[in-house]
Amino acid sequence: LIELAIVLVVIGLILGAVLKGQDLINNAKAKRALTDAQGISAMAHLFIDRYGRLPGDCDSDGDVNYATLNSIASAFAATATPAFCYPPALATAGADQQWNEFIQAQLQSSAAPRDLAKNTFGGAKYLASYTTGGVAYNVVAMTDIPCYAAKAMDTNIDGTLDAGLGSVRIATGAAAVTLATDAWTACTTEQTVVDVVYFYDKR
Repeated sequence: LIELAIVLVVIGLILGAVLKGQDLINNAKAKRALTDAQGISAMAHLFIDRYGRLPGDCDSDGDVNYATLNSIASAFAATATPAFCYPPALATAGADQQWNEFIQAQLQSSAAPRDLAKNTFGGAKYLASYTTGGVAYNVVAMTDIPCYAAKAMDTNIDGTLDAGLGSVRIATGAAAVTLATDAWTACTTEQTVVDVVYFYDKR
């Protein structure tokens, strides 16, 4: 009985260590997703300072005009051409255009745009444009984020859990964002994946 008790205690300690380790990994991934969202917005502002427009804003109208929320997550190519939006009047570009522009502006490491566009959970991260009430807002879109990480982003950026009221909101489809509720209704479990947008461009 003593030996059995010792074995059970050892098994309990091992299970506890494994669960704690998984907890630490999940927390690290959530923090990385938050850092990614803030990092992309910071790079976008640096790009504006240098070139007078957002990366991917090929017609210089102030909106990232080729990316609409999560509709382009699988359209990132290994190599993007051209490097910058030329001619400037061009209204559309490849989904990987913004990442290639970050590379050319030396704001991002020289890697394949599709690798740079992947977030820590395997989804996509990119600049997009969202229009509501006749006003276009530029956002950082993050796809396939587990609810526990999305909630962590919401709390860290907004200071409270408000899924549809602050700067961090749930994207519901390719052209919709939750605007009127502070409940994370899409999160049936903490592992449920959702698409999140970060309204970094207040106009």
